[in-house]
Amino acid sequence: MEKRFFKTSNGFDMPYVFYRQGSADGAKLPAIVYLHGTDGCGSDPQRIFEIETMASQITNGKLTIDGDMILLTPQCPEGQRWSDRMAEVKELIEFIIETENADPDRISLTGCSLGGMGTFSIAIEYPQLFAAAVPVCGSIKNPQDAAAMSVMPVRIYHGTEDHGMGFSVVDAARVITEAGGDCQLTMLQGEGHEIRHVYYDRGLAEWMISQKRKG
Repeated sequence: MEKRFFKTSNGFDMPYVFYRQGSADGAKLPAIVYLHGTDGCGSDPQRIFEIETMASQITNGKLTIDGDMILLTPQCPEGQRWSDRMAEVKELIEFIIETENADPDRISLTGCSLGGMGTFSIAIEYPQLFAAAVPVCGSIKNPQDAAAMSVMPVRIYHGTEDHGMGFSVVDAARVITEAGGDCQLTMLQGEGHEIRHVYYDRGLAEWMISQKRKG
């Protein structure tokens, strides 16, 4: 796991964590872009390891991923949302594709809570960029916008007791399906907001790295 900073074209220094698993022979690798929740916001990528993220789950042994891959975990500034930094996240992804041999046809996007909201926002803004999207315990301001995500497979996870985030994901799943997309919504019975365990008990990482962008 490497803690890094990326200077975007508008001069913003974006902290991020970079992890490569396997294949040092120059082969292009599938990549997972993980967006953290509010508790991860700041300007020090060390914070990514102090909260529950895919990166910290790998380092503490909770999450084991079967297959060569890249994990990219950008950090959102304090007091902002991912929707405020969509262009910078896209630029960072493009930088990783160019410099780290990430496969542009196998980039999946996921995130929890604030990151789940960001997954919706960024996938809607740049649907051509992603092979798959997995919003976890998130929400979406306008579910009708989710129709843009019909070009990629989408897997949504939400707790039935997560009243704080609301249940806009139900409408988003319906919109994606009605637009001809492949969307599955899993409502975890009796669970609230803290459902980050889905990454290590449901094979999500393997599913994401197996996806390939359409077209």
